[in-house]
Amino acid sequence: MKSRILFTLCCLALALTLAPVGASAEKELKLATWGPSQHFIAHERAEWIQEVNEKLAGRYKIVDYPGGQLYGPREMHTAVARGSVDMGLVLTPAMLAMVPMLQGVYLPFAFDNLDEIAEAHTGESLEIIEKAMEKKRLKLIYTSYTDGVQMYSAKGNIEKVEDFKGLRVLSTSPIFSEIIARLGAAPDTSIPQTEQYMALQRGVADAIANSTVGGYFQKSHEVAPYVTRMDMSFATILVVMNLKTWDSLPEDVQEVLVGIGKEKGDKSLALAKGWEAKFKGEMEKEGATITTLDPGEREKIKEVSREVWNKWARDNGKDAQRLLEINLK
Repeated sequence: MKSRILFTLCCLALALTLAPVGASAEKELKLATWGPSQHFIAHERAEWIQEVNEKLAGRYKIVDYPGGQLYGPREMHTAVARGSVDMGLVLTPAMLAMVPMLQGVYLPFAFDNLDEIAEAHTGESLEIIEKAMEKKRLKLIYTSYTDGVQMYSAKGNIEKVEDFKGLRVLSTSPIFSEIIARLGAAPDTSIPQTEQYMALQRGVADAIANSTVGGYFQKSHEVAPYVTRMDMSFATILVVMNLKTWDSLPEDVQEVLVGIGKEKGDKSLALAKGWEAKFKGEMEKEGATITTLDPGEREKIKEVSREVWNKWARDNGKDAQRLLEINLK
């Protein structure tokens, strides 16, 4: 009798000891990020982390490792794909080599405004992109939108297509380089982004492509003060998860991550437009001369670009051709 009572008490003590640990154990999801904390993308991402953590309290918790302390934009996608970190912040242009299908929503001069880019991240177009990413062990959680890429020049504003002739333009995009070369410019892909400010300052190059907000923070307008708005392309910033980690999550947890993410992505679309207007004004206050390329001249560039888009689609198969068909009606 005594041994039975002792056995029961031991079991009860063990249960009381273990229950709080099991009940309070949260699984950590590591998120590696980079970039300035004051950027609107960082603000809405912080809101996403907070709201997800509140919703999943006691089960899962996102822990952010900011400022590039784990990985930067150049290697982030590969780190997430191999499972070195659960989630990461990815700049679309940085991962085009790994997921070429993303080029279909980043083709220079193919999209006229941010709303068209947002539309390209829905429906069948989004399905094609997600399928291509999953083949590389990446799961897209949500997309944030940024303002359009413009031309910063030290030589003067671009008023017509002929103004590209002879212009030495710093570039990191092969497709953009091919297009501006067809326009008569001289693209230079040899200088990394971290050294482009000094290249412009020393006169090694004449111009650079950058967004309004990004150009302001990177001080592009200080060394190339003639800014021509032509919305060459629209970079997106993605929160992605390792596919194996994603598959291990309960369905309701997946829904929380993606559902709240979509809300923040939609919010970034409106913020991008507001921030573009704000920092356009700031650059003008600091001495930049900002003009907008005539729509007729931009249409001429689109016609030249169309040959490059079609070549890209042919080289990348049926999904790329379908992506072009859907988005460039």
